[in-house]
Amino acid sequence: MSIAAGSVTLILGWAFGIPLFVRIVDGYPAMVPETAMAVLFGGCGVVLSYAYGLCWAKVICGLLILALVSVENLLRPFEPVDFRQDRMSIATSLANVLLAATLLTRSLPDSRSGLWAVSFATLGLSVVAIPVLGFIFNAQALLANALYSDMSLQTAVSLFALFMSLLMIEPKVGWIGVLAAPERGSEMARKILPVIVLGPVVLCGLALFAARHEILTPDLRAAVLTFAMIFTTVAAALHFADLINMSERRAHLANAMLRDSERARQETELAVVRAQKVEALGNLVGGVAHDFNNTLTVILGNLELMQEDADNGRQTPYVKEAITASRQAAELTRQLLAYGRTSRPEPSLCDLGGVIQAALTMFGRICPANISLLTDLASDHAVVEVDAANMQQALLNILINARDAQPDGGEILVSTEISRYSRATVQGFSDNETLPDGTYVTVSVRDRGPGISPEILARATEPYFTTKQVGAGSGLGLSVVSGFCRQSGGGLMLASEPGQGARVSMVFPLQRGTVVKPTGAPESARADDITRRDILIVDDEVQVTRVLARQLLLDGHRVRVAPNAEQALAMLAAEPLPDLVLSDLVMPGNVQGDALARIIADRHPSVRVIVMSGYESARRRGQMDATGDMPFLQKPIDRTQLRAAVSAAFSR
Repeated sequence: MSIAAGSVTLILGWAFGIPLFVRIVDGYPAMVPETAMAVLFGGCGVVLSYAYGLCWAKVICGLLILALVSVENLLRPFEPVDFRQDRMSIATSLANVLLAATLLTRSLPDSRSGLWAVSFATLGLSVVAIPVLGFIFNAQALLANALYSDMSLQTAVSLFALFMSLLMIEPKVGWIGVLAAPERGSEMARKILPVIVLGPVVLCGLALFAARHEILTPDLRAAVLTFAMIFTTVAAALHFADLINMSERRAHLANAMLRDSERARQETELAVVRAQKVEALGNLVGGVAHDFNNTLTVILGNLELMQEDADNGRQTPYVKEAITASRQAAELTRQLLAYGRTSRPEPSLCDLGGVIQAALTMFGRICPANISLLTDLASDHAVVEVDAANMQQALLNILINARDAQPDGGEILVSTEISRYSRATVQGFSDNETLPDGTYVTVSVRDRGPGISPEILARATEPYFTTKQVGAGSGLGLSVVSGFCRQSGGGLMLASEPGQGARVSMVFPLQRGTVVKPTGAPESARADDITRRDILIVDDEVQVTRVLARQLLLDGHRVRVAPNAEQALAMLAAEPLPDLVLSDLVMPGNVQGDALARIIADRHPSVRVIVMSGYESARRRGQMDATGDMPFLQKPIDRTQLRAAVSAAFSR
C-alpha cells in the first residue's frame, strides 16, 4: 500500500501534474515529493528484507529516508519564498525519522533491538494516528497546528500502514506480542479492543456532529459524551467479564474432571495389578499346596515318631527333620506374603541373582515335568534398583506365558547380560518409546513354542489383550510387566518369529554399588550366661504364648501372659513392672500392638518392648512411629531367635 501510494504520488501527481494524486481533498495539504519518496523507500525496505530476506535493504532504505529528511529540512531556509506552497511538516519529518530508526534498529543483531524497534514504531504510530483521526473528524483546527499543518491525508495513512506492518512482522515482541498471546487475558483484550478503539471514535464523531449543528448545548454535549463513553466501556467490561467467568467455570470443571480421571486411572492401574496377581497366585496354588502338604507330612510324621518312640537317643533325628521342615514352610510363607502384597512399588538396590532365584523357585512348583528350565545367569550379581516383590511377579508372569506357549513340552531358558543401549526401542503404549543412552541389565526368557506373529506382537502389551481362551487369562500379564519396567527406568523388549519361539526381555539400568545384605541374628547366648528377666507376653493365640512361655521359662525367666493389650495395661498398672514386654502387633480389641508399644514408652520408659507378627513385614513396621526402632520378630520364631532377641533388647 505504501509503495503504491508513494509511486502514484510521484509519477501521476508530481510528474504528470494530476492534482487528484497530489492533494486528495481540496483545501488539504499535499504529499510532497520528499515524503512520497520516504514512504516508497520505507515500503521497499519492509518488502525486500522480510519477503525476500535481503537484510541489507533495511539499512539502505533507512539511511535514504534519513537523507531525504535531512535534505528537506536543511535546504528549506535557502528556497525562494514562492518555490513551493506545500512542505514536509514537522510531524511528517518526525514520523519519517522514526520510520528510519525502526528499519535500522531491526537490522541490529542485539537481542534488545526488537524492543527498541517496537518502541520507535509505536511512537511513530502515535504521531500519525492523530492526523488520521483529525481527517476523519474533518478537524480544521488540526490543519492550523504548526506540527501538522503540512501533513497530507495519504501521508498519514501510508505511514500508519508502514508502522503497523513493522509492528506485525514480529508479533511476539512488545505490546503486539501481549495482544497476540494465546492466554485468556490476551484473548479478552483482543475482544474488547474494538470497543475501546471504535467507541470513542464514534462517540466523538457524534459529539462533533451535534456541535456543528448546534443540537445540544456545550455543557449537555459534554455530559452526554461522558456518560456514553462510561456506559460503553462499562458494558463492554461487564460483557467480557461474564465471558471470562464462564470460561473459568468451564476450566475448573475440566480440571475437576481431569483430577477424577487421573484418580480413576490410578485406581484402575492398582486394580489391574491386583487382578494380575490374583491370576498368578491362582497358578501357584497347586504347587504351594503340594509343597506345604509335603512339609506338614514331614513335621507330623516326625512328631508322631517322637511320641511313639520312647528311646530318647533316637528322637534327635526326628526333631532336626521337623525343625528343618518348619523353617522351609516359614520361608514359603514369607515368599507368598512378599508376592501378594498390594502396596505401591518401593524400589531399592537388589542383587539380581537373588531376585531371579526366588522367582525360579516359585515357578518350579508349577512348571510341568515335560518342560526343561535352563539358566544362563552371566550377570546374576548385577545390582538393579527395583521393587523386589514386583520384579519376582513380573518374571513369574513371563515364565507362566512361556510355559503356556508349550503345552506339549519344551524348553525355557532364563538368561542375563549387561549391554549398552543407545535410543533402543522398547514395548509400551506408543510406537516411539525409547531407552535413554546407558548401560543396562537384560533379563530374558526364551521359549521354544510356536512364536508370535507380528500383528499379535504389536498388541502384546495392550491391557486385557490375550490370545488365550476365555477364562484362561486376563490379558494383563505383559501390560503389567511393561508398566513395571518403565517405572523402574527401563523397558520391555519382545522378539519372535513364527515357529522359532519367543524372547521376552526386561531391561533395567545397571546401578553402581553393592547391596547391603542383612546380617544374621546375633549369636544366641548360652543358657548359663543368660540374665533372668521378668517378661510379659501379650498375644491372643494361646498355643503361641504357651510355646514362647515354655522356652523363656527353660532359660530361667519369670513369665506372665496377657491375651490382649487391655489386660496387659491393667497388669502393668496393678502389678510390678516387667523388664520386657513381648507383644504381637495385631490382636483383638481396640488397642493394637503398636498402640500398646507407644503407651508403654510414654508411661513406663524403663520397660523394654519387642514386637512380633506373623504377617507384618519389617518394612511396614518401619512406617509405624511407635515401633519403627523397636526389635522385631517375624513369626514363626525359633528358640535361637527368641533367646538372641531377648539378649539384644537389654544390650541396646
